[in-house]
Amino acid sequence: MSIPKGFKALQFACECTSSRGGYSDPWAGIAQNKLLPDGTKEEILNLVAKEPKTIAQLAKLLGRSQPSIHRHINDMMSSELLRESEEWERKYPAERYYEPNFPVVKADERAEFEELCQEMAEHLADLFNKRRKQLEHAFDKTDLAKRGWTFTDLAHYLYANVQRGARVLLEEGGALPPRKKRQNGAEWIFWAEESKANK
Repeated sequence: MSIPKGFKALQFACECTSSRGGYSDPWAGIAQNKLLPDGTKEEILNLVAKEPKTIAQLAKLLGRSQPSIHRHINDMMSSELLRESEEWERKYPAERYYEPNFPVVKADERAEFEELCQEMAEHLADLFNKRRKQLEHAFDKTDLAKRGWTFTDLAHYLYANVQRGARVLLEEGGALPPRKKRQNGAEWIFWAEESKANK
């Protein structure tokens, strides 16, 4: 069954939950294209983020066969989640070391940004709170309350609109890069950060 022609489809909270896509977060392409469909690929990314590793090393650490890890590596190279590490010292000429093909922010690096990011977050939160009455007034003009919804039910939607709107403005101004089209046709921007527990 498909949506009839001319029918306005819903835009969900994140396009990663939609087969239609194309309207929200630049990292949603990772989920939408099922690039990390299972825990093994995530485990591989966690291991190579610490330092580049070979298929043999990964197979040993994960207790899996080398052919199984090789398939995962091939998938992740095709989707550009992994790249070969050029700088890692090889014991043998044919040896291949792999690392994430996206930035991984280490805990100490994240600490460099935290104070400034927290200050900016406080400004945004303050602005949202200052404009709450106006947002509530706009809510009162809709039929949402008649359908049983409260302003609180819509608060995350409104915040997401502000955040996405700001991102679009920053992308248009060149301060944020647009999604990058990958070899397999997927478009995404991605990163990871080391959790505080791993410090």
